[in-house]
Amino acid sequence: MKVKHIIPIVLFASAPMVVSAQSQLKSGINLANLDNSVRPADDFYQYACGGWMKNNPLPAAYSRFGSFDQLGQNNNERINNILTDLLKNDYPAGSTERKLSDFYKLAMDSVRRNKEGVQPVMPLINEIEAAKTVADLRAIQLKYATFGYGVPMGIGFGADEKNAKMNILNVYQGGLVLGQKEYYLDTDPATTAIREAYKKHVVRMFKLFGFDEAKAQQKMEGILGVETALAKASKSRTELRDVEANYNKMTISQFESAYPHVNLTKMLNAQGVKTEYFKELVVGQPDFVKGADALLAGVSADALRAYMQWDAIISAASYLSDDVIEANFDFFGRTLSGRKVNHPRWKRATSQVEGQMGEALGKMYVERYFPASSKARMEALVKNLQVSLAERIKAQDWMSPETKQAALDKLNAFYVKIGYPDKWKDMSGLTIDPKLSYYENV
Repeated sequence: MKVKHIIPIVLFASAPMVVSAQSQLKSGINLANLDNSVRPADDFYQYACGGWMKNNPLPAAYSRFGSFDQLGQNNNERINNILTDLLKNDYPAGSTERKLSDFYKLAMDSVRRNKEGVQPVMPLINEIEAAKTVADLRAIQLKYATFGYGVPMGIGFGADEKNAKMNILNVYQGGLVLGQKEYYLDTDPATTAIREAYKKHVVRMFKLFGFDEAKAQQKMEGILGVETALAKASKSRTELRDVEANYNKMTISQFESAYPHVNLTKMLNAQGVKTEYFKELVVGQPDFVKGADALLAGVSADALRAYMQWDAIISAASYLSDDVIEANFDFFGRTLSGRKVNHPRWKRATSQVEGQMGEALGKMYVERYFPASSKARMEALVKNLQVSLAERIKAQDWMSPETKQAALDKLNAFYVKIGYPDKWKDMSGLTIDPKLSYYENV
């Protein structure tokens, strides 16, 4: 799932607010942050930061607390104020605020989610379960192509690393829920313990979704078989650092000829991507795709079915009942990290709402805290910087006229983004239906 965050909007929105409140703040160094009782030559850190530390005691939840931490804390308070209003207030039907309010209320309604349990995702799980053959399962993959259930690799568009003028389709290794191949292949005691815990976790999760012990065990064995085969074909994290080795451009016809069982063209077409947009692509790890293609050529219906269901369960888990969320978190948040992590419901809900409707939340944020005058001021500041930089480029005696012109062309081509977009995303086509579950609305 592609995630969009409000944080960039918030940070850029808030910084200008600090400088725009001229009646309260002065520009330059705030002398109150210094400790003039200490000679700089004796203890420069205490001299430079002592006033700040005295005026801003270290909060209990922080290991450090500077101006950017304060900025983040202020942002969190503002966002929480908006979210609190979303829970309490009513908004006109069809408005973006109403959609955001309804969605956040669903995210926070743990009583309803606990009552619904895993039922919201069971139609999908049952549809996959009813598919008897590999061909039937492939048809379901195409039906839900946008979600990529059971697709054992990463597929997406991004900048061509050797041609900055274009984006290009990228295919790269993936399909491992544990992330690294070593979790599946290494035999040291610590890794073996994590792998055994993962097996138990898979069984536990399938039992939560209504499968009996024997069936859940069978599902786990199929999933581990698929993921272990993918791990054997995967590069290690160290090998993935080789930029050149991970850039292998080819045509789509070459890809389909070399890896016929991936069904790449069909999957992209099913997502609405026309073939004309991926006549060329970059394959990150050809040996992995070769291994995945061989796996897909011989995978059993039982193994593929379990692997697709597991993908669907993992994708849905954080939007379901507390017992499913806790079960999943117990493994991924504690077993893999080796430590307990606090994840209160409100923080999880806030993060999910930001991920799904971050721009809508950002729009409400800037309406309250970042007036158009602040955006205009910062745009003028950036424009002045561009003018100044252009003058410096023109004044250089070590640059040829052609190089200067190329630099100026690049400078003039900058697309300046300040605070928030000039045109907000149109959400008129989005429907949030409170009668449906949180998961279904996601």
